[in-house]
Amino acid sequence: MKVLIWLACIGGIAYGAYRYAVSPACGARDAVACPPAELEEGFGVVLKASEICPSAGYLCLDLRNQPAFRWPLDKGRLRVRVLLPEFASGEEAEALRQAAIEGIRAWDGHPFPIVIDTAKFTVRMWDIRVVWTQGLFNEAAGLARPGAEVQGKRVKFSMSGLAIVVPPSPVQALIAQGMPQEIAMSLQDKLPPGDSPAATLARVRAVATHEMGHALGLMHSDSENDIMFPVLAKDPSRLRASARDFRSVDALYTLPNGATLQ
Repeated sequence: MKVLIWLACIGGIAYGAYRYAVSPACGARDAVACPPAELEEGFGVVLKASEICPSAGYLCLDLRNQPAFRWPLDKGRLRVRVLLPEFASGEEAEALRQAAIEGIRAWDGHPFPIVIDTAKFTVRMWDIRVVWTQGLFNEAAGLARPGAEVQGKRVKFSMSGLAIVVPPSPVQALIAQGMPQEIAMSLQDKLPPGDSPAATLARVRAVATHEMGHALGLMHSDSENDIMFPVLAKDPSRLRASARDFRSVDALYTLPNGATLQ
């Protein structure tokens, strides 16, 4: 009997943890309101672009004549897991992570409250996970790969990862290109200086904001004044999510999920 009671308790705890981790949270405290059913059953719905696009920022640039996919609003909030980059340590690693968090939180409230998870271990299911990598200056600054699976009229939206690329120092770049470490180190005084720590953090912050925009369902903008412009500015410290960026993402989440603009 004691064994049965013990198993029942373990089962109850496990089920409670599962419900705590994966259950929808819309309508709860610090979450978006639960949407009407028709707002999340939009696949197959066709809307007039002429009525939507004038007030939707740049939303229609790449979304015209194709379904507009996004996270279901009944998720309530988005949880983003941001661990420390493995290629850095100490204060540098903490500063890089904090810059990424600041960039991601630029979208807080548009429409979801964004919950940042930095714990090494967690029972919570996260929606988006930051992946850190080092890359050369001519490589992509970041990458976000959202996915959408149509289930009847509903859309299951997901993210396979949000990558942030941090440029290496000039010496690290030479080593990455195949130069022996001892030779690269001997050239250190002759190499041009790399980005300052402040410039690197500004880049990480801007890239995190840009990729989080993609993670929310946004495509690219046609204006250098928007964070979703596809080319990273030489001075990323000036980059911020603009009013037009927010107008675009807010418009996306007022559309039925999966609807097509024509």
